Amino acid sequence: MEYKVKNVYDQNIQLLNNINKLIYHFHSQNYDYALRLTSDIINLFTQHLKVLKEYQSYFNQEILIYDMQSTMEIFEGILNAQENKDYILLADLYELQIIPLLTKLQEILISKEGFSLLEGNYQAMLEIIEKNYSNITTELKKMPEPSTYDNRYQIEFTSVGLMTLAIIDENSNKYYFHSNNNPSSEAMTLAHSWYKEDKTEYVIYGLGLGYHIFELFNLDRSITIEIYESDLRIIQLMCAYSNIAGVFKFNNIKLVYDPEFKQLIDKLSNLTEDSEFVIHYPSLRSIQNTVIREKLDNYFIQYSSIKNQSHLLNSNYRSNVNNYDGFVDDLKEKFKGKDLFIIAAGPSLDKNYLELKKVSGRGVILATGTVLKKLINAGIKPDYFIVTDANERVYAQISGLENMEIPMIFLSTAYKGFAAKYKGKRYMVCQEGYPKAEEFAAANNISLYQTGGSVSTTALDVGINLGCKRIIFLGLDLAYTNNFVHASNTSRRNLASTEGLRQVEDIEGNLIYTSRSLDMYREWIEKRIAGVKGVEFIDATEGGARIRGMNILKLSTLLSGDKL
Repeated sequence: MEYKVKNVYDQNIQLLNNINKLIYHFHSQNYDYALRLTSDIINLFTQHLKVLKEYQSYFNQEILIYDMQSTMEIFEGILNAQENKDYILLADLYELQIIPLLTKLQEILISKEGFSLLEGNYQAMLEIIEKNYSNITTELKKMPEPSTYDNRYQIEFTSVGLMTLAIIDENSNKYYFHSNNNPSSEAMTLAHSWYKEDKTEYVIYGLGLGYHIFELFNLDRSITIEIYESDLRIIQLMCAYSNIAGVFKFNNIKLVYDPEFKQLIDKLSNLTEDSEFVIHYPSLRSIQNTVIREKLDNYFIQYSSIKNQSHLLNSNYRSNVNNYDGFVDDLKEKFKGKDLFIIAAGPSLDKNYLELKKVSGRGVILATGTVLKKLINAGIKPDYFIVTDANERVYAQISGLENMEIPMIFLSTAYKGFAAKYKGKRYMVCQEGYPKAEEFAAANNISLYQTGGSVSTTALDVGINLGCKRIIFLGLDLAYTNNFVHASNTSRRNLASTEGLRQVEDIEGNLIYTSRSLDMYREWIEKRIAGVKGVEFIDATEGGARIRGMNILKLSTLLSGDKL
């Protein structure tokens, strides 16, 4: 392969990468940065045109692909749009005319040259990382030469000429680590979502082919990035088939080969306020250690939920701090030393919820919002109800009941319509882990509560902190008992499929299906109640997953005779 052909391939990649950044910044109205990129792109493209002119016959052997006159007309249109400061049109011209042209050229290069375009990449990369990672290169040199295809790992060209990585899992399902179109563009989006101006250190699990590392580093070259990877084969493939070698020359980039996850666990136990731990999700999927994969998966779910809902949480909070009658702390004397019945919406609730009529005056009934209407319709009036969900759709839980006198306990970030429209007493809960609530609690000298991710887990923490004698759960299946999702007349009833679910032990010792999130709540509850003194925890659900640390007892037995 001629040097100039390889040079065309590399410059096309550079141009495509810069053009995607340019489009992003024009769309973000960051015109100063976009125009600086424009200058670099035009200079590079001008030089590029000379080589392309020389190689017109190479690209046009079968049909006319590249035409110099047409390209010059496109180029002229770009210059006119830039001169007119029509940045919307300018971004469109790059996206709709230049990117397709360069992509088509890449397709021809790939079809003619194939993986020879990457000759020498592996050895060059080994030389770079050997200076700082001799332990990794020692292991890599013991391995067979990298290949683009085997039973588990597959390397493929993308539309822009970069590589992507796919893995075949144990069920013969194939999934990708990076975009099949433009991995750099996808990685830039991910890097922007991770980046926070107040963080100086990023701890990342998952190397892949490294595009996300490169893009995060390019956002801020003063930050420190530590990448943990457990799969040596992936490190080898990154060395052989990616174009990010230069990033590992910097001392503030650290790659850690960690097959046993010991170094990652140690690092996570020593994170500071300046650190941010993020996960490359496709890399998480490929972890073969089930315990570690599930723990990181749980973290990913929690992290993503908070990050993706931040605007919603903030909007709700701003409204809620102006719509409360008191704090949940004010209820301590109402709960202290008493039995607390927390009513969740699991499918087993249908078995025994009518027996709650016998509780009146013998304990405090705290209903989750999901079951409120079901209880009211059955003639059961809870002492309190609690809502925590941030989404507007859950307002249906109290719609039509706004004039009730039952006091409402609500999370500071719960959907703002709850506190704004409810006419009864409203007691706010400030939660740990949400900075605005933490600041508010400190300013008002009130307690913070753990939420655990759900309304039932929040209710549990409220009960513990308010000094209840016993905390009794109903409807806390945390699993899909009899293939049902919720109790009747509460929320979605039927389980559509068991695909993607996991199995756990139920209260009878059998296996039962549950979801990742429900299992996370179970694990959180087990950790929360472990070691708590002076409180008895009772699972009167009569179905569902077994929860360590809770005594299993039928509600009828609990309510009979001297059991209460």
